[in-house]
Amino acid sequence: MQDTTNNSLFEELKDDTLSFIYLGKFDNTVLGFATEILKGHMTQADDTEGKKNKMSFLMIESFQNILRYGVLGREENETSGEIFMVRKTKGSYYITTGNFVENANIGPTREKLERVNSLTPEELKKLFLETLQNKKISQQGGAGLGFMEMVRKTKEKLDFDFVKISDTRSFFYFQIRLKNTEADNSPALGIDGAKRIKTLMENGKRFIAMKGDFNRSAVNPILSMAENNFGENSIVKQKKVYHILVEMLQNIAKHAKPTEEGYHLGLFSMGLDKDVYTVSATNGIEPAKKVKLENYIKSLNDKNKTELDEYYKVILRNGHDDKTIFSGLGLIDIARDSIVKIDYAFQEYKENLHLFSLTAKV
Repeated sequence: MQDTTNNSLFEELKDDTLSFIYLGKFDNTVLGFATEILKGHMTQADDTEGKKNKMSFLMIESFQNILRYGVLGREENETSGEIFMVRKTKGSYYITTGNFVENANIGPTREKLERVNSLTPEELKKLFLETLQNKKISQQGGAGLGFMEMVRKTKEKLDFDFVKISDTRSFFYFQIRLKNTEADNSPALGIDGAKRIKTLMENGKRFIAMKGDFNRSAVNPILSMAENNFGENSIVKQKKVYHILVEMLQNIAKHAKPTEEGYHLGLFSMGLDKDVYTVSATNGIEPAKKVKLENYIKSLNDKNKTELDEYYKVILRNGHDDKTIFSGLGLIDIARDSIVKIDYAFQEYKENLHLFSLTAKV
């Protein structure tokens, strides 16, 4: 059955120039990897140091809020997991978190959020200073200082929702927006988009996805995060997954049709289900390349493991006839390492652009 997760994510994130999505266990390594990816993108986008510092603060504060108000980890009957997202779309940056909370704690948390959202900038500043002076409240960490700081730095209302899961627990979605410029009047992304993305990730058994320009500054932290999720799998399996990861990311960097700004935009995702890793990549290609690419993948899928190994040796010695598209060994390597035939799809996306999706399993 064809894996459509990447194409669905690509459509949901079609207006994004950067998307980083992580679904799973929260720890400081996730924050570190996300920050590294974000800094690389913001440097390439020529964002100011002030904006970089604001985004770093907002990401850290988002993590701190999870620790303050959330309950980490799912219960036995829960299929959902915590989620963390950073997106840049239509000129604004968004940071979204989702985590479990006890129903008994929703009331006080909602009250703080609604109060902060209702205040004018002057009222908010006054409350912030009063709270700082009240050492007892501040030390208890229950005064909503983090929420206040987010609103003060972004000058935007906080978006949130509580989705009931059981009689004792709910899922808390929380989103903040940092405009690229104060003159940006584009409508804000609603929290429903985060819910849809989470559903797509869960249905596709994915724990990480990224859309963006896959330059070195973005690739290295992705590879590190993948390694961090290998668990106790064999060294042989880890090497194969890592190898496919590298080839998939290089495929986007080499073959994605560049944007007007010269970016090679693509979407990468990785999942784990019953000890089987799924690695997928989606990028735009010129329609003229579709036929050659499709015929080449079909020829690889028609070969068994022994034939693939022999073909690999031939290409290694002689090179490939088509130097414009298939000068390397990447697709052959993916076919050799995957435990199933290469899953691929082409989709007409817009004029002079097809989406090419590639999925392998290890």
